[in-house]
Amino acid sequence: TATGFSKYEKAALRVRNLGCGVSTGSGFAIADHVFVTNRHVVGGAALLQVSTYDGTDITVNAVGAVVVADLALVWTKETLPATIKLAPSNPPTGAEVSVVGYPLGGELTTTNGRVLKYGPDPIGWSTLPMIYSNAPIEPGSSGSPVVDSAGQLVGVAYAGGGGQSIFVPVETLAQVLKEPSKYSNGSKCDGAL
Repeated sequence: TATGFSKYEKAALRVRNLGCGVSTGSGFAIADHVFVTNRHVVGGAALLQVSTYDGTDITVNAVGAVVVADLALVWTKETLPATIKLAPSNPPTGAEVSVVGYPLGGELTTTNGRVLKYGPDPIGWSTLPMIYSNAPIEPGSSGSPVVDSAGQLVGVAYAGGGGQSIFVPVETLAQVLKEPSKYSNGSKCDGAL
C-alpha cells in the first residue's frame, strides 16, 4: 500500500490491559467496530488501552468472552482502520503462515513459519483441536492474527514455547462469529473478565 503497511498489518492492534499491573497483547479487526483477541489478554481489565499501527488510540465500548476457546470479542467506539478476511477453512499441515502482532508490547512485527500439526489444547481452554506451528511468538503476541500467503486469517495466536506456537483455528472463530450468543459467557463476573 501507499503507506507501506499491508491490509492485515493495518488490521492488527496493540492491546494493553491495565488491571492488577499492566500486560500487553495483540488483536485484529474483523468489522469496523469489532476486534478479536484472546480472552486471557483482556481478562481482569480495569481499563483496556488499544492502539492501531499508526499509534491512533481506540476507545473500547464492551468486551465479550467466548467459552469454547481462549477468544474474546471487543467492540470499539472509533472505526478501526482495516479488517481481515477470514479464510474459508483451516490451513493444511505444511502451509506457510505469518503472525502479525506486537510482541512484548513493542513495534508491529511479522514472523513466519509453517503449520506443523493439529493437536489438543495444552492449556485446557478448549476441547477443540489447536494448530501447532513453528512461527516464533513472544509474550504480547497473544491475540495476533495468523494469516496465510493470501493474507487471509487462518488462526489466532494463543500460546507458545519450546520452539512452537499454538493458534486457535479460523473455523473455531467462524463458528463463534456465526452464533456469538451461543458461545459467549453472559456472566461478567467469571474471573476472566
